[in-house]
Amino acid sequence: SLKSTAGIDEITSTSAENSASISILTLDNYDIDEIYTEVKNAVDGISSFPAGAEKPIIFKQRQRSTAQWLGLTGDVSLKTLKQYAEGIEDDLLATGVISQVNVSGFPALEISIEVPEETLRRYNLTFDQVVNAVRLNNRDISAGSIKSSREEILIPSKAKHTEAFEISEIVVRSNTDGTNLLLRDIATIKEQFADQPNKALLNGQQAVFLEVRKLETEDLTQISNTVGEYVVKFNEENDAVQLTTTWDFNNMLNQRLDLLTSNGIVGLLLVLLSLGLFLSLRLSFWVAWGIPSSFLGMFILGSFVGLTVNMISLFGMILVIGILVDDGIVIAENIYSHFEKTKNPIQAAVRGTLEVVPAVFTSVLTTIVAFIPLLLLTGGFEFLKDMAYVVIFSLAFSSSINHSVFLLISVTDLT
Repeated sequence: SLKSTAGIDEITSTSAENSASISILTLDNYDIDEIYTEVKNAVDGISSFPAGAEKPIIFKQRQRSTAQWLGLTGDVSLKTLKQYAEGIEDDLLATGVISQVNVSGFPALEISIEVPEETLRRYNLTFDQVVNAVRLNNRDISAGSIKSSREEILIPSKAKHTEAFEISEIVVRSNTDGTNLLLRDIATIKEQFADQPNKALLNGQQAVFLEVRKLETEDLTQISNTVGEYVVKFNEENDAVQLTTTWDFNNMLNQRLDLLTSNGIVGLLLVLLSLGLFLSLRLSFWVAWGIPSSFLGMFILGSFVGLTVNMISLFGMILVIGILVDDGIVIAENIYSHFEKTKNPIQAAVRGTLEVVPAVFTSVLTTIVAFIPLLLLTGGFEFLKDMAYVVIFSLAFSSSINHSVFLLISVTDLT
């Protein structure tokens, strides 16, 4: 049904017992809303689904990322844990900061109808008769319509129940004496979890997990702070269960930021120390200035392409921080060697810079060219663009022109 739909790049289907999932990857130059409408119309037009199959759910996959994982444990039943988790989900969504919460760690709920064989014989029933009674009396049907000259009103009959006690009132058979044989008279009806061998544990205790996710437009730090405050408040108000933050992406991001900061500080100190000892302290200062100035320029340009601080962009910053000062050191050393020969700072700065500009420019350009293909990636690898933007913009601002200006000033100061 989807083969004739325009704009589809790839279709991937995964089938398992009782379920199937189909992922559609669209082409970049097509409107995803139009493709969504066409796909929905195509699927809704399929009339050959198996009897009893649920209606297919069609949705657009919005870009999300996991912000936190929370674990809920306690010396209570799994059903009670599920009820607590659903309450936590409602509370988090009501904060206005969080819009995406998934609850997991328990099987699907089901209603079990168990009819003993001897009971069937006693009432002269077959199992198929019981099944048909439930199927025919537990569904929503159309009760007709009311038409007028101006409108038509459809009348549905809502008779589908999802509670065990409601299903227990289904009439299995009407007896000749006017009495009804109800389902609860012949069967044991229970609402229970599906019998699955999977079990979620946290520190050896049965647990239910909540995944807090964020959209691109949502603030990770604000989400982390909101969830942290809620966890403390929840544990103070509840003794039977305990809510634990098992994983926090904001902490990982802060650790990456700390690593970037420490590497930057160490790099600056090493540049100041090495160039200050062997060349000039003023010279080392202007070379070291290449790191923060390049990052400043990178953030300015990055704001125009939607660059954000994330794990990928931080990795790019850590990667490029060791490359930034290389060009400055090469230019500084060459200028200083000319200064020692001529004792003319202006002449040394101009000649020393022009001598190494081709080599420095080629060095920067080759690195930039190596990262340009990352900007062209598609098919789920678009997140690598952030790293490419960081490297390209940072190196562009650390080019020979940037360093030449500062080094010209610094060597002139030598006099």
